[in-house]
Amino acid sequence: MHIHRKNSGTRLTVLALAAAALASSAAAQQAPAASTANTANTANATGATGATEPANVVTVTGFRASLDSALNAKKNSDGILDVIKAEDIAKFPDANLAESLQRVPGVSLARGEGGEGRQITVRGLNAGFTRVRINGIEGMSMTGASDINGNSNRGRGFDFSVFASELFNSLEVRKTSEAAIEEGSLGATVDLRTGRPFDFMGRTISFGVQESWNSVSRKTQPRFTGLLSDRWDTRFGKFGALVSAAHSKRRAVEEGYEAVDLYPASYDGGFCSPAGTAPQVPGNDAVKGVDAANCGFGVPRTSNPAEYAEVMGRTDNFGGTVAAPLAGSGAFAPRIPRYRRSQTDYERTGITSSFQWRPAPGTDINLDLMYGKFSNTRYDNYIGAISFGRSLAAANGKPQTSILEAEFDDKGSWTYGRFNGVDVRTEGLMDVYETKFRQNVLSASHRIGDTLKVDFLHGMSNTNLDNPMRATVMFDAPNVNGFSFDFRQNRNVPTLDYGIDVADPNSFTFARTEPNGTWHGQFFGRYLQSDNKLKTTAVNLAWDASERLTLRTGLSARKNAYGLYEVGNGSDGGLALPAGVGMNDISRQIAGFGRGLGGTGVPSSWAAVDLDKLLAVHNIECHCAEVPGSLFNTATPGVTRITEDIDAAYGMVDFNYDLWGIGWRGNAGVRGVDTKSTSMTLQTIGGKLQPITVVKKYRDWLPALNLTAQLPKDVFLRFSAGKTLARPEYGDLRPTASVNHQFQTVSVGNAQLDPIRARTYDLQAEWYYDRNAMISLGFFRKEIKSFIQNVQQREVYSALGLPNELLTEGGCSITGGLPACVVQPDSTVVVNRKFNTPGGPLNGLEFNLQAPFNFLPGIGKNFGLLANYTRVKSKINYIVRPDNPATAGNEFIGDTADFIGLSPRAHNITLYYDDPKFSARVSAAHRSSYIQAVLGDINGHDYTRVNGMTNIDFSLSYNVTPNLRLSFEGQNLTDEALRYGRDSVRNDTLLYVHSGRSFVLGANYKF
Repeated sequence: MHIHRKNSGTRLTVLALAAAALASSAAAQQAPAASTANTANTANATGATGATEPANVVTVTGFRASLDSALNAKKNSDGILDVIKAEDIAKFPDANLAESLQRVPGVSLARGEGGEGRQITVRGLNAGFTRVRINGIEGMSMTGASDINGNSNRGRGFDFSVFASELFNSLEVRKTSEAAIEEGSLGATVDLRTGRPFDFMGRTISFGVQESWNSVSRKTQPRFTGLLSDRWDTRFGKFGALVSAAHSKRRAVEEGYEAVDLYPASYDGGFCSPAGTAPQVPGNDAVKGVDAANCGFGVPRTSNPAEYAEVMGRTDNFGGTVAAPLAGSGAFAPRIPRYRRSQTDYERTGITSSFQWRPAPGTDINLDLMYGKFSNTRYDNYIGAISFGRSLAAANGKPQTSILEAEFDDKGSWTYGRFNGVDVRTEGLMDVYETKFRQNVLSASHRIGDTLKVDFLHGMSNTNLDNPMRATVMFDAPNVNGFSFDFRQNRNVPTLDYGIDVADPNSFTFARTEPNGTWHGQFFGRYLQSDNKLKTTAVNLAWDASERLTLRTGLSARKNAYGLYEVGNGSDGGLALPAGVGMNDISRQIAGFGRGLGGTGVPSSWAAVDLDKLLAVHNIECHCAEVPGSLFNTATPGVTRITEDIDAAYGMVDFNYDLWGIGWRGNAGVRGVDTKSTSMTLQTIGGKLQPITVVKKYRDWLPALNLTAQLPKDVFLRFSAGKTLARPEYGDLRPTASVNHQFQTVSVGNAQLDPIRARTYDLQAEWYYDRNAMISLGFFRKEIKSFIQNVQQREVYSALGLPNELLTEGGCSITGGLPACVVQPDSTVVVNRKFNTPGGPLNGLEFNLQAPFNFLPGIGKNFGLLANYTRVKSKINYIVRPDNPATAGNEFIGDTADFIGLSPRAHNITLYYDDPKFSARVSAAHRSSYIQAVLGDINGHDYTRVNGMTNIDFSLSYNVTPNLRLSFEGQNLTDEALRYGRDSVRNDTLLYVHSGRSFVLGANYKF
């Protein structure tokens, strides 16, 4: 709580200082105001198909001018649309597209490694429900992430971090459906458009350079941009060509704490019981060295009887799913309490080119090409305790750990614990991944006579995520005495006392596993490749039946193809170091850790894996027989291929009438869609790879209505209604099953999932009360008929209908042989499956204000305010407990909660100053806490929640000459941290990391 108050005060101070800076900087500007015409950058902007836009939405330079252009586009739309325009050539309002999007009402940001905006939620609906189109066709971008942040993106969610914002000149967020717009979005359709030569009056050249610095990484990094565009009038018509490029490097560093998971004390066999306690845990085992006095070789029973009884006396029936709760099932400890430093080196390259030909008035042909490459190398280093999350059989884990002290708070959180017999681990992970994006779009429009127009579009986008290396290496210090975790002073970042000098490499070992199962270091690896190809062909016809009525129809054919290939490798029993090689020879130091975390007792340094040094001793990345465990297990790869064939047709009418002194305009129509989904995966059954293929077909009719009434005094009243859908995530459609023996879980895919369907309604009033000013208030409702949820339930394996061969893949036995499989046919396991659940309504309110201070005298007119607020409430009916053992019947038990990823409250506020020489603004974007995962209390936790966040940024720019602009930007000024909490009552910390403040100095020259 102390940290929260401190951050709140910091936010207010930063806002006050930034506002004062705006005022003082504005007062220093004596240059006379210039007209918008003097700063005009284009006068013949083209739309997605090359048609000339109305003159009142030309793109002009400057922040204020970009707001005016975007407001005109919003005002002239039929549905509910929000627009962001580039301020200047290769100058979006923010360095990242997602950062700009969070200024849009109802849009919130999900941040990835290093705090950079990665994905968006719109009106409470996460990234999987938002479709992103680039130059008119759907685009998909996938990239990697740390394990706790979802590993690699294998779904439909668009990663905006892949692209440089300088490549785009407009961004539209369409929140209502339309028959002519491709279906697939429940939240919004986001349209991105790259630059085209007809956007500019003539030859245009621009280049820029920036240097960024971050307070945690303490490293400066470059960013370069360039654009060249020209156009010519010839006897064959008007031609234009454009090429733009952007290249940047960035180092992001995150530091913090993570628990990985929260496990009950009863899991993995429980803790080492005191001598003489019945029942004895663990039971006698000569191989492991377990007897009445010892829990293993060299591990005496030292548990304090009173403290042990305090822990094991806490029970939990896991929401009624367990009839007889085990001792300790209500005491939840971090599975792997550890500190973390993640360093990611990004390299982002983007190139666009565009060619336009206008052979005659009324005919436009456009070819847009785009290439993007996003290369990442991430280094994760952890120092933590591993034995709280593994069993005796797996690696001599928790049952060899004695409890010396334990404290709980009044909500049941385990706030302090001290232990003997703890396995301490320093772990290093190197993850190398690269995303490549390629797109080509050919579009054309031709007017036949005065009343008929035909449009054509054909394009393809291809995203490839290549993850050639993901190497994890662990050094272990087994059976350490005196380890403790302490949350009593800081609920976010605990004090971890390891009981050893973690800065000394010789405190750890890297050697072969002992015969009794004690680990001394291991390594694991992975190769992954995922690709997504989307092809679209569409033809549209529009007939102006009268000045007031236009009939439109169209056909489209789309094909989406998703593929995944994954193989792993790893040591079986570890590797021995050659003679003369010590731990100093394969390790390095993590130094300077913990600045800004606010915790006490956080180690400033620790001995860490040096992968380069280790590779010189054992080349675990050779994937060869000479290094045991380095070979990829190609006999059991993860292979998935999912294709979607989508054929659609629509018919609609655009209308524009004056009735009763009111201007009425809008559109109404219906879209028919046939979807055929084919899901294939390779499943190992009985030691053989066998393809499993499932075909799913469905048809949808999606009506849509958009109606706008233009009332007197520039008041607009908009109403929209329609049906829409969002298709299941690719990963959920895999027709496969897998067994995890360590955690005794079974995961089952479901290729027969139906899409998420909904009826949507919007009502919005807008008042354009002054020049370039607007205030709006809107209500929206989404009646979600079906939601796709991961449901966990306890079942006996033999009742699942799955083959027993899945249990014996690792070479264990289910018929009495050794080693015995941990999961037997009669074992009760936790089953993870996806279901179409009942869904529920989602209601919301949006307020939006764009207020230039036109009423102020002098330079005060150059100030302005942007503000928006969104309030969303949903009642999704989740299945949280599939069966109640206290009743004879087998029934589903549900709970009602917010949509996953939905922040009930979000607001943005920007104060700006803008004149022909100087521009400045400070922005604050807030989203409240939201649910990340519905856990159903199956393991003692109901939800995982993400804490609310407020990000404050500023931007300054100064035009030294009409051609040269200098800029200075700051992001995340309060160093807002990312926190995940586990369980709504206990709110145990699952993750807490911060990534620091960033500052960018830049210059741009155009001629």
